[in-house]
Amino acid sequence: MLALLLSLHTLGRSLAMASSERLAVPGCASRAGGGSGGVSPGVGTEVREALERVLPVLRRAIGHATRADTAQGLRAALSEVFRLVEEAWGMPAVGRDVAKVLCDVIRLEGGLDLLLNLLYTAELETKCQAGKLLEQILVAENRDRIARIGLGVILNLAKERDIPQLAQSVSGILEHMFKHTEETCFQLISDGGLDTILYWCRWTDPAVLRHCAMALANCAMYGGQANQRLMIEKKAAEWLFPLAFSKDDELIRLHACLAITVLATNKEIEKEVERSGTLALVEPFIASLDPEQFACQMLGSSDNIQGRTAQDLQRLVPLLDSSRLEAQCIAAFYLCTEAAIKARQKKTQIFSEIGATQSLKRIVCYSTSSTTSSLAKKVLRLIGEEVPRRILPTVPNWKSCEVQTWLQQIGFNKYCQRFLDHQVDGDILLRLTEEELQKDLGMDSSITRKRFFRELTELKTFANYSTCDRSNLADWLGGIEPKFRQYTYNLLTCGIDRNFLHRVTEQQLQEDCHIHTGFHRVRILTAARETLHSPITLQTTTNGTDVFISYRRSTGSQLASLLKVHLQLHGFSVFIDVEKLEAGKFEDKLIQSVLSARNFVLVLSANALDKCMEDPECKDWVHKEIVTALNSGKNIVPVTDHFEWPDPETLPKDMRAVLKFNGIMWSHEYQEATIDKIIRFLQGRSSRDSSAGSENGLDCLHSLGQS
Repeated sequence: MLALLLSLHTLGRSLAMASSERLAVPGCASRAGGGSGGVSPGVGTEVREALERVLPVLRRAIGHATRADTAQGLRAALSEVFRLVEEAWGMPAVGRDVAKVLCDVIRLEGGLDLLLNLLYTAELETKCQAGKLLEQILVAENRDRIARIGLGVILNLAKERDIPQLAQSVSGILEHMFKHTEETCFQLISDGGLDTILYWCRWTDPAVLRHCAMALANCAMYGGQANQRLMIEKKAAEWLFPLAFSKDDELIRLHACLAITVLATNKEIEKEVERSGTLALVEPFIASLDPEQFACQMLGSSDNIQGRTAQDLQRLVPLLDSSRLEAQCIAAFYLCTEAAIKARQKKTQIFSEIGATQSLKRIVCYSTSSTTSSLAKKVLRLIGEEVPRRILPTVPNWKSCEVQTWLQQIGFNKYCQRFLDHQVDGDILLRLTEEELQKDLGMDSSITRKRFFRELTELKTFANYSTCDRSNLADWLGGIEPKFRQYTYNLLTCGIDRNFLHRVTEQQLQEDCHIHTGFHRVRILTAARETLHSPITLQTTTNGTDVFISYRRSTGSQLASLLKVHLQLHGFSVFIDVEKLEAGKFEDKLIQSVLSARNFVLVLSANALDKCMEDPECKDWVHKEIVTALNSGKNIVPVTDHFEWPDPETLPKDMRAVLKFNGIMWSHEYQEATIDKIIRFLQGRSSRDSSAGSENGLDCLHSLGQS
């Protein structure tokens, strides 16, 4: 209550200050006499014409809203403001510039403060309309004001999380606020904003889920490492799974994948992220998409037609430079869709400004992922940059001609003949010293030598040493720090492998292996000794997972993914097919997963068994999984969702016995209670024991399904 009173007091003070703030009119929109809209001459013709047309109408609508004496009149004025802003965002080339001015004017005319007041005091219908408008106008300056005076109002709204009419706009507002600052992210997490987003992740409303996915991506990208740790503690990595697993909305999946990938690049929480199982969904999903087609879909959406700002795209560059393939893959895809949008807007220079161009060229040269490399090439072509040739990764085996190609690619053509005269091959290149570069190869400028060694360090970092690295020293060094892979060849040529490294002294690393940075030497030796003294974990035969989830992809994916998350959070190990199995081994792997699981949860969504009815040869996957579970005596727990039980005679004989198992009707509204019932079936008696009189037995389910 005290926090609420303080929030109201702050809001009241801000409203009192609104008249003075209105004096600071944006540079491109100046007020003319009598309320008409005048626009400064410093903007482009198309932007000026749009503003001269829209600003007078906008100011009249704001005036009507502030003076409205009926709820109906207020809502009509808010609707007009919303229409104007929405149309501005939808302008293909100049929409961002026009909409930005309108959003500023709304704030400076007192409209933003009015919306905050309505979100606290108005009745539900007006509150929903105010929230819808606020979501549309949260440009950077308006986020600043919300963070200063209105965050408490937003957080109080977030606590009303079971009101569907509010959820769409509030989730959108939280999405924007999570990209404000690390301090704002921390406050949103601490005061329940993240909890509400994670609660909505179990909903089915696509608009809400889209906002949730983007809110989590923003929190991961803008929140910093401390807030990323809080996200993990609140099980955000697990709740990203149903969003990334969704089959209905690719935009939801993309931002869920972006969020989980950003979290995985934080070394402190990397293991927890991997355990969630969500990260495994990223590469298969990205590989299934066409970036240019995806960009067309975004251009057809009023929410995404303008693409992202330079500040947003800047956050993707560290992902391009990450050692994780998932990070490189999703960043390259996202930039590819943005390149298609920016090419239409003639704003491709943005990629050079944010430093993405060199990172993309590096991926083309060195990436081991054909998907990522292909995406990076598409970006470079779309923005009019030269696409470099891929560099053969087995640098230790290079002949002089490969060294020549590399020199030309990094812009050192001037020295090609010198390198050729001295027959510099891959082995010599990897062991070059600065003295040899200066005296023997004639590179006299110290600045030029620094540029050369910067390129050589990058080559060493991405090189493939498998032909001479039997103990996989390169990947071990990369596990300490990705850039430590540059020292691999130095160590190998001294006869050092992983098994001998713990015997090496710091002096030997410096003098013999030429690792000149003292801190790097200490970290390598510390890791080697920790590996030596850490307990050895033997790979023993696993007893299998607790639960195998069988589902029909077309209708049961969302429920299957929700069940996985709920059961994992209750301590169960869960197998769910995520379409990453190798094609040739798919059947054997899937059947073995059923056999090794102790329980078999069968998701019976709408029409889930229809394909089984005409499958006497047991070729359908759901049919095959059910028969395997029956024949191996698994504890089968059917979970139904909008499912109508078929006549047993319509099913093949080998699977009819599944109808004898007690089942549970899924409730989206009461998910925790439903999960508790499922857990009782998993932990207690066999679900086939119909004599126990389960309220969710077959007869009960059938009758409930008709009600």
